[in-house]
Amino acid sequence: MKTRILLPNESHRAGLVRAVCFEGNLDYEAEREKELAMTPEEIEAAQRFPETDGPALPSDHLPPHRDWGAFSDDGETLIGCVNVNTYPIRFDGKETLMGGIGGVATLPPYRRGGAIRACMQAAFRQMYDDGFAFSTLYPFSRAYYRQFGFEDGGPVHEWEISLSALKNTFPGGTIRQLFSWDDLSPLTAIYNRFYEGCNLSVIRREFDPSLAKENLLNQQRYIYLWEDAQGNPRGFFISKKQDRVLDCSTGFRLKNAFLALDAEAYGALFAFARTAFAADYDAIRLILPGHISPASLISEGNQVSCKRSSNGMVRAVSVPLVLESCRCRGEGQVKIEISDPLLPENCGVWLLEFAEGRPNRVCRTAEQPDITLPVSAFSALICGIRSAEELPMMPEAAVRNPAAPLDRVFYRKPCHFLDLF
Repeated sequence: MKTRILLPNESHRAGLVRAVCFEGNLDYEAEREKELAMTPEEIEAAQRFPETDGPALPSDHLPPHRDWGAFSDDGETLIGCVNVNTYPIRFDGKETLMGGIGGVATLPPYRRGGAIRACMQAAFRQMYDDGFAFSTLYPFSRAYYRQFGFEDGGPVHEWEISLSALKNTFPGGTIRQLFSWDDLSPLTAIYNRFYEGCNLSVIRREFDPSLAKENLLNQQRYIYLWEDAQGNPRGFFISKKQDRVLDCSTGFRLKNAFLALDAEAYGALFAFARTAFAADYDAIRLILPGHISPASLISEGNQVSCKRSSNGMVRAVSVPLVLESCRCRGEGQVKIEISDPLLPENCGVWLLEFAEGRPNRVCRTAEQPDITLPVSAFSALICGIRSAEELPMMPEAAVRNPAAPLDRVFYRKPCHFLDLF
């Protein structure tokens, strides 16, 4: 088996594998002819992020996405593929890189032959060399992806609230309806403020470029923005009617959203929803990171349902880079032994020394570890999805030194990514 990155004019080959695997539609010959006609300049341009006047980001020098393919021994047949999307993200107050994995597919005759494992290993090694800290994905099976070092992401809650249960107190300011041809930059400003302290969140130059390109009216999707009395944009939602529900949830089918910067902004949007839509809708549906609860803004809790799930899965790609970047509390040192099934570069005992006001010091050590972790458990702990208090309920983790200040390194933090890939 041979593994390599596909060129942009070979994407039709990965498209064929995915069309078979996911039982989708594909005009293979048309895609093949279009890509084989690409000029060298077009191929090169497809491997760069588009130029922009915005601030420089860690991802600007890398391809926006790469397809990794596993080929038959003769190199002729593409038997499996994995797509890696490049994202600049936030982690503990710093900017770093995340690889969003999607399009994982193998042709049926070649399944269980190691094609995906080979693609994953090659992709992780490339990400490691390129300075990526993390990788994330949305799994069809969590057990399947744990074998590659992934663990559940942060908690996410889908709320469905009866409109009659919402408080009807509008705090002032203005609700504006935006259309695709309007200035949508307030959405970007709200998004980046909402996620500025949230681990793994993607740093966006534009909230959603597709909003200006798609026909939202034909999709029956609508944008409502709340500005406070001083004219500052502080909350918005994008919605579509689904069975008498004002659906603001973000999903692969429709990328709607509900983002508010504080309780006043939530209250304004909720009061507007109740006043404007109560005659035609019964409830509002929104998805929020697990660390945010609108419960205090609801008058009648008996008319609320809340469904919990995990926000995809996450994996540390470069353990030393993550340890150098993580924000610890106070001063101390911890020796962490890591096992990684795909990247031996991460394996071994790492000494992390930290103190307020100076960068973390990270190096390998031959000393006995304070804790032994697979990279999956390490990923959940270092992102703040889990904490040191939860270690007794994590059989995959072995605490060797109970006196070590593990709670200064592994503690709860906001962790959520809204992007879909």
